[in-house]
Amino acid sequence: MIRKSCGCLIFIILLFFTLVFIINIKFEDKEDYKTAYLDETLELAKSVSDRYGLFTSVVLAQSALESNYGKSELSQNYNNYFGIKGKAGSEDAVYFETTEVRDNKAQKVKEPFKSFLSKNDSFNYYGKLITGLKRYENVVAARDFREAARALQEGGYATDPSYADKIISIVEKYELGQFDSPKP
Repeated sequence: MIRKSCGCLIFIILLFFTLVFIINIKFEDKEDYKTAYLDETLELAKSVSDRYGLFTSVVLAQSALESNYGKSELSQNYNNYFGIKGKAGSEDAVYFETTEVRDNKAQKVKEPFKSFLSKNDSFNYYGKLITGLKRYENVVAARDFREAARALQEGGYATDPSYADKIISIVEKYELGQFDSPKP
């Protein structure tokens, strides 16, 4: 009788540790693809940031947020890493359902997004967009990544009221601020 109880107990303990091991592996895989995206995208983000006077940390974190660390269909199939909207009816427009916050309510809407020939094109277009529109002038003038993230939100880049906080959270979690060049 004692042997039977011990066998069941050992089985339960082994089952428990197996489940913990599997869950841990899945969590590590989830983090691995995120850090892999950040590592492989860093040089491109630095190049664009240096060219346009932006914070590398914000460019990298925003692209990670908008593309789900390079896993979104928009980034994988259409090289759009920033959720940049397109013109309805243009030949480079692709339509996706997205969530927009209007009147403090999240709504699913189908919107045109711009497609790009390459990841490089997407990042360079983003740099031109941010530095070329008056509504984003405070992004360029920002003194640190927090200020730049808030300026993106205030400039209307996204309708999510937590947008800046999400960018800042990614910068802080992955210590991306270390890649920023000091502003004069």
